[in-house]
Amino acid sequence: MNASSMTIPDADTIDSRELFSRLLARKWWIVSSVLVFTAALTAAAFLMTPIYRATTVLVPANTTQGSSGLGALGQLGGIASLAGINVGPKGSMTDEALAVLKSRGFTEQFIVDERLMPKLFSRRWNAVTGTWKGRPPTPAKAYRYFNEKIRSIDQDKKTGLVTLQIDWKDRNEAALWANELVDRLNQVMRQRAIAESDASLGFLTSELQSSNEVVTREAIGHLMESQIKQRMMADVTKEYVFRIVDRAMAPDADDPVKPQKVAMIAAGAFLGLLVGCVLVMLVSGSSQRTRSDA
Repeated sequence: MNASSMTIPDADTIDSRELFSRLLARKWWIVSSVLVFTAALTAAAFLMTPIYRATTVLVPANTTQGSSGLGALGQLGGIASLAGINVGPKGSMTDEALAVLKSRGFTEQFIVDERLMPKLFSRRWNAVTGTWKGRPPTPAKAYRYFNEKIRSIDQDKKTGLVTLQIDWKDRNEAALWANELVDRLNQVMRQRAIAESDASLGFLTSELQSSNEVVTREAIGHLMESQIKQRMMADVTKEYVFRIVDRAMAPDADDPVKPQKVAMIAAGAFLGLLVGCVLVMLVSGSSQRTRSDA
């Protein structure tokens, strides 16, 4: 045989064969690890309390702060500003409404009115005696838990659509809370608009009575007319800031968002395989070093 025809095994090939032989020698360790981890995560997936998601989709209503046609009244900018009226470009109330929706005050009031504290902290609530086990949770903790774990709000900047999601263990309550939050938000913004219009009208009425200039009185009259229209819209429009495109519905009982059972089972199998292989390599390496020392 010519020397040129002889092939020298590659070191990587030898290492791969040695690695495979080590794993194969203790294959039952790996199989056992896969079974244990798969069984553990399978049990966890079926024992965990399912979490359901209720979603409502909203679109901003055509409600704007200020009023149309007032841009030409720049000479009354000072009076309009004192009256709380925006005579510049139309400003959407959407940003303000979203800020209110996310605010601590609005959320805490919702939790109090709906009596959600025992539900949010059920492990610390004694349903038999109707008392807390130890120190009761504070409204601040309830707000953080609700805002970080239960409620999520997303706004599509391109379409303007707002998505409100509630993740909760009771699918019917999840839908109920999502819809109630939207209804409350519209009601709060209506009340704010009415109060602001009333205050503006009161100020403008006083200015109208004290002014003798025809142009000024005419302009104030236009401002008052715009505020009367604004108040009327707030008074009669139920969906004042957001119109509901898709009202939240209770999801199916077999359609939770958490836990993802298939994903957890697959993760258990993968984790078991990984742990088993690492364990075999550690034991094999330790045994080899022991023999070398001997």
